[in-house]
Amino acid sequence: MVGKGIIVDRELSKSTHKGQNSILLIEKIIRERIFDSLYWKQYCFNVNAALILDRCVEIRCVGGLETSGKPMGFICLLVKLIQLMPQREIIEFYLNQGKFKYLKVLAMVFIRLVYRDGGLLKKQLNDYRKVRLYEHGEYKLSYVDEIADKLLNDEMFIGLNLPYMKTNGDDESDDESDGSDEDDSDSD
Repeated sequence: MVGKGIIVDRELSKSTHKGQNSILLIEKIIRERIFDSLYWKQYCFNVNAALILDRCVEIRCVGGLETSGKPMGFICLLVKLIQLMPQREIIEFYLNQGKFKYLKVLAMVFIRLVYRDGGLLKKQLNDYRKVRLYEHGEYKLSYVDEIADKLLNDEMFIGLNLPYMKTNGDDESDDESDGSDEDDSDSD
């Protein structure tokens, strides 16, 4: 009876986020594919927050899993960043540097997953640099501000489920008034 009923999570990080292991922010099937990938074994082993910057400079596309299930370098670096859980100042440095757009997008996705800070993401809505995005099985041209908008408004991005993010009170009151208008029209 080897391993019967025992579930083992590989590559658990030493850091926690809101009482849970930080790596659990990524779904298990995606984590397993990443940990088995050649990119993870070659480029993400024994990497710290400074080396992630060097690795991210080489990235040429924002993406999750290819249609074959092979993880792209971007999502591997995202998982490594979540595993490391660097200080907020480091992430804000990644976000505010102006030279490497894929590093900025990596920081934006990290902020959305970990901090759920819409204010930092809204500040990125004025960055109009082009980036390559692999989503839904195809490559397309996107912009940093479009990615920031997706991170603010969508529930999924590059195959990752994004956690719930609180919105401003103004947005909630607008949603409630929209819902009451629909209820009034149904009762007529």
